[in-house]
Amino acid sequence: MREVTTERKEPRLYGMVDAWKDLTTQGEANTATAQWLIEHLLQAELTDRAVRSVRHQMNAAKPGAP
Repeated sequence: MREVTTERKEPRLYGMVDAWKDLTTQGEANTATAQWLIEHLLQAELTDRAVRSVRHQMNAAKPGAP
C-alpha cells in the first residue's frame, strides 16, 4: 500500500490527511474501498500543481514579461 498519509502532507493537503485518519479508524473495509479514489485525487492534485508550475515558469521566462 502506498504511504498516502505522507504523500498528502507533502503538498499540504492536511484536510485530506485528517479525513484519511478518520477513515482508517473505521476499519479496513472502508479504507480499501476509498483508497483508490483518494490515490487518484492525490495524483490529480500533484499533476495539476506541476502543470501550473511549468505554466508559471514559461510565462516568467517570456521576453518582456514583468
